[in-house]
Amino acid sequence: MKTNTRNMMLATMIFTSLMNVNVFAINLTDINNIQGREYIQKFVDKGYINGYEDGTFKPNNNITRAEISQILSNFKINLKFEDIDFKDNKGWFEKAVDKAVENGFLSGYRDGTFKPNNKITRFEMIKITSMLVRNSNYDKVQLPYADIDKIPSWVLNDVNNLYASKVIDFYDNNLIDGNEYVTRAEAVTMLSKTLEVNGWDMNKVTQNVKTNKTNPLPIPTALPKGVIGYLTVGGTNIKEFPVKDARDNSEMLTVMKSAVGHFAQTPIFNGNVGVSAHNRDYKIDFRELKNVNVGDTVTYITNLGTRTYKITTKIEIDETDWSYLENTQDNRITMITCIEEKPTKRLVVQAIQI
Repeated sequence: MKTNTRNMMLATMIFTSLMNVNVFAINLTDINNIQGREYIQKFVDKGYINGYEDGTFKPNNNITRAEISQILSNFKINLKFEDIDFKDNKGWFEKAVDKAVENGFLSGYRDGTFKPNNKITRFEMIKITSMLVRNSNYDKVQLPYADIDKIPSWVLNDVNNLYASKVIDFYDNNLIDGNEYVTRAEAVTMLSKTLEVNGWDMNKVTQNVKTNKTNPLPIPTALPKGVIGYLTVGGTNIKEFPVKDARDNSEMLTVMKSAVGHFAQTPIFNGNVGVSAHNRDYKIDFRELKNVNVGDTVTYITNLGTRTYKITTKIEIDETDWSYLENTQDNRITMITCIEEKPTKRLVVQAIQI
């Protein structure tokens, strides 16, 4: 009887404990109409952030470096990549800042300060959040943003990484506007989505942080002025040929005297990239394009990243046929050149990303 009594008391204690979790659950009063509210609430329920004493979350307030450090410290990640003593790291955030810096999420400024009250931009938040996840398809996605050319190289592959992981998606007016300050709602939504991708498994998150710190995503290299990329076609002398943009047909003829010309109506990196060159008589030309085979590889290096393609199509077309330059849902490159003794024909070689 004593054993049964103890078991009943234990069961009652467990049940009461579970009930208390529900009784004291935090229900924020100002997130009902906020995008990502379900991710914010899940983040709160998991204990990674609290609201204010009045029951609000203040979702539209911008988040500071000190505040994001406090949130990150709640993840209990105990790596130690940095150990820096900042002269302005005094206050409620001191231990949190130390932990965020040790784990490699944030760093200080050259003058030895941390600037805890500075607001976080969207690009900075993407850089921080990208540390928590690693998607092997980061270099295969097509970013939909109209201002992709304004994404700086230091954060470009982090944008790719989060987009491939479905942590970020479309923004208003299809612009990422990465230099805008992020709100508390956006920052927490990004972190919550990232933890969800990891199944809320902090061991997995910790491993991702370690991987991303010791083997970071590559930062695209800036290219010389006027050059948008370098093209290499396997098995030919087309090796790191410079690619330059051409706004119209007349400019294309000028560009092709010294480089591979890029059709301005086609994308620079995402989708179907269209390029053209003479078939002879120039140092940079496509004379050997006629010798390629289906299955050969093509490499395209740009300041937006590097892509490798496999040739899938090699065909003669009429000179008035521009259908092969239409945009596509996949990433591909379309190379066009003239054909000797066939003035009304063109050779098209198309390769799809692998």
